Amino acid sequence: MNSLSSEFSSLLSNALTSLGYERLFNIAFVFTVETGFIPTTLAEHFDSTNSNIELAKMVNNVPLNSFWHKNNNIFNAELVMSNQLCHLTGVPNDDLLIITLSYSNVSKCTYFEIDRSIFSINTEHVFHLSLKYKNLVSVPIKCAILEITVGQYPGLCGIPEELISYIITKLNNTSDLYALMRCCKKLYHSVISNQFLWKTLVVEKYKKEKLSTDLIQQPIMDWRTVYYEVNRIKSGRRTIEIIRE
Repeated sequence: MNSLSSEFSSLLSNALTSLGYERLFNIAFVFTVETGFIPTTLAEHFDSTNSNIELAKMVNNVPLNSFWHKNNNIFNAELVMSNQLCHLTGVPNDDLLIITLSYSNVSKCTYFEIDRSIFSINTEHVFHLSLKYKNLVSVPIKCAILEITVGQYPGLCGIPEELISYIITKLNNTSDLYALMRCCKKLYHSVISNQFLWKTLVVEKYKKEKLSTDLIQQPIMDWRTVYYEVNRIKSGRRTIEIIRE
């Protein structure tokens, strides 16, 4: 187990010492901190260059229930991400605790069940609960905040078009290109419309295969079509023209 997982395992162990709704809220709080959110009481002491390991150690030094308060049976905690204030709330509902993480006018929620509460840090349920919470709640809120504060986050689509085009031209085989095209519509259109990329692939294939240059002597409008035609010629496949009456 690496040091990061060890520190947060220790935090989760502390969360499991509580009972009922408090246990579930403590678990959600730990998952939120693990995503990178900082309790407001620690924000002044936590340097942005510090790691999550150091943050976990700081949280571990005090009882978890000191980071939140309870009012009318509703749990509340305040955390920050990129200096933006966020609210983590837990509302009991029968055997469920409905957990919401909100920032400005954006909020995400999920629920934890008491009857499926975690009794051991080693259970597989911990992993699935963490994955569920981060996918549905903490990571979407983190992305919403960072998209506003530091630009679109995370991913290739968040960088300028010129850089995307440059990166695409560095992919040296079509299997990589096809994988990239399947990521999203934006990258699909970035690939198929990059004439320089397809021209480069055609020229390299001609040099490598020592093919006849007759095909590229004429004016070319779509190098991607030429690339597919070169592959057809190389493989020996014939083009069949179908005439419909």
